[in-house]
Amino acid sequence: MSVKGLETSRQDTKKAVSARWTAYALLFLGLSCGVPFFIYRQVGAQSFSINQHLWSWPVISALVLLLTIYFVSDALRLHFILKASGHNLAAGNLGKLTFINILFSNITPMATGGGFAQVWFLYRRGVSIGTATAATTIRTFIAMFLIFLPIPFLVAGMPYFRDGGMMTSVGWILASVAIGYLACFLVLLFRLRWLLRLFDLAAKGLVWLRLTSHERTRRIKAKFLREAVRFSRCLKIYVRGDMKYVFLSVFFTFIFLLSLFSFPSVLFWGAGYQTNYFTTTGLLVVSTCIMYFAPSPGGAGFAEGVFGLFFASLIHASELVGIILVWRFLTIYLGMLIGIPVTLHELTRWRIGNG
Repeated sequence: MSVKGLETSRQDTKKAVSARWTAYALLFLGLSCGVPFFIYRQVGAQSFSINQHLWSWPVISALVLLLTIYFVSDALRLHFILKASGHNLAAGNLGKLTFINILFSNITPMATGGGFAQVWFLYRRGVSIGTATAATTIRTFIAMFLIFLPIPFLVAGMPYFRDGGMMTSVGWILASVAIGYLACFLVLLFRLRWLLRLFDLAAKGLVWLRLTSHERTRRIKAKFLREAVRFSRCLKIYVRGDMKYVFLSVFFTFIFLLSLFSFPSVLFWGAGYQTNYFTTTGLLVVSTCIMYFAPSPGGAGFAEGVFGLFFASLIHASELVGIILVWRFLTIYLGMLIGIPVTLHELTRWRIGNG
């Protein structure tokens, strides 16, 4: 291929990537606005309002403190994963990466969206691509492990999932998925061959049903094996690092998740509702588990919908959508708004550096 043809191909690739990110961003905005409006119509609210008590200084002070813990612990969990892997990142770069991650992970579908942006940023700061990929992947899997671990106990113990109706079935399906995920995680780490045998059995069944071909399953297995071995190796390197840093990375992941799940309780308290902290937090854990599998960018639409489903009976209809929007603004939109100028600044520096 000629130089001109290669340059044209690069330009076409850039345009395709830009169009895809624009589509994801528009879908995120559409779902984030459309679903709350749908909830507003469905709950039969006569008016829209944000509880005035949420603007009081005690509530604002509590939310600012919670936001600080939320953002700082998010940065520190990756910091200690990198430290356990033998790398260090300056505090300023950690802050930038935190908001870049929030931005990209919420305009890409599924749980691991936005990983490439974090790897790109770390690589530009001297971290090898392999280590950067391992660190960002491990961060996601530690969070998922801590979220999925209590799901079966929450479903079994919370009255919300014991009414004998649809939510009971949904709850136990979700609990089964969580148990399956945890089992696959442990097998991947300690008994990879078992997982490959299970894959072979499933592949043979699909081929027998004429749903796929031998060649396609062979390619999928090769790709799966490559990624599984890479992740297993990276995880073993991580857990063999300084145990102090391994413990701190798990600890700050727990603090990050606890702060994330505490926002609704603070909002309910500020609005004057008497809700049980453990019930509210448990329902947020369940809804976050659902969001990990949502096909929409950042779980947009699903997050608002599940929140409305879980808490509609606890909050006045006219205030439900307002609390949903405040909750999403604090936990998602604010970080994304900070992430936009940070990302644009980094892209500008990269373009200038590359002439």
